[in-house]
Amino acid sequence: MFDTHTPSCVSLKDIDAEIERLLSPNPSRVVDASRYHFSAGGSRVRAQLGLDAASALNLSPQASMACALAPELLHNASLIHDDLQDGDEMRRGTPAVWSRYGKGIAISTGDLLISAAYMAITSHPQPAAALHIMHDAISITIAGQTADCCAGQPTPEDCASIAAKKSGPLLALPIRLALIAAKVPGQDIVISAGSALAIAYQTLDDIADRVADLENGLTNICLSLEAIGHAPAAAQMIACNRAYSALETAKQDAIALQNGAGASLLNLANYLEIQLNVISNAS
Repeated sequence: MFDTHTPSCVSLKDIDAEIERLLSPNPSRVVDASRYHFSAGGSRVRAQLGLDAASALNLSPQASMACALAPELLHNASLIHDDLQDGDEMRRGTPAVWSRYGKGIAISTGDLLISAAYMAITSHPQPAAALHIMHDAISITIAGQTADCCAGQPTPEDCASIAAKKSGPLLALPIRLALIAAKVPGQDIVISAGSALAIAYQTLDDIADRVADLENGLTNICLSLEAIGHAPAAAQMIACNRAYSALETAKQDAIALQNGAGASLLNLANYLEIQLNVISNAS
């Protein structure tokens, strides 16, 4: 996971404990599936972004929890639904929720985590504004997922747009929530940074998943570049260069945020750049 140098009044262990608390009141097979999904691990990137931004902005533990927990729950809900829609049988080295529990349970599990996210956001000091941007993030994420499912043979530009919409909003959401809680401007800057980071993230995934995506007919930036005439090695190089450009945008956006609120975004951009460097040097 990316390095963070900002101490937080709430830890990732606290986030996991709160997820368990939100799931506990009504035991069911869906709750079992939720626990199973989280037990497979995950880096909790969105939660860490929220905690670091909240710490930089001197938010209370209660506000910090809301900024970190709601986006993390939404992200995991999206993973469960995405695996089902794409037919991906594995997640984090173990069977995906739908593969182990069935499609119906997977849909309900994702829905439960979305509901839990709305419960988590009730602790935000500005709940009405927080709910507004949560809906904004979810609706754009859904639009991106829908575009992905209907993409057919997307252009490289389509791939970037889909990645930005699918993943960008939930990467930006923790920082957006923290800014609102602290009454600090910068919403548009964070949205831009989230989109740029999402493109870099997806590029790394696409390079790793090229063969599988080719076999399954899934959206992949490398394959889209190959489809317009680039050889595989050249396509990977072009994709990496585009990702580097996106990361530069993310870094500039992160630095532009007030009160150090973008420090965690900058750390994440640097982490992703290291991953790109490894791929570029190996090719």
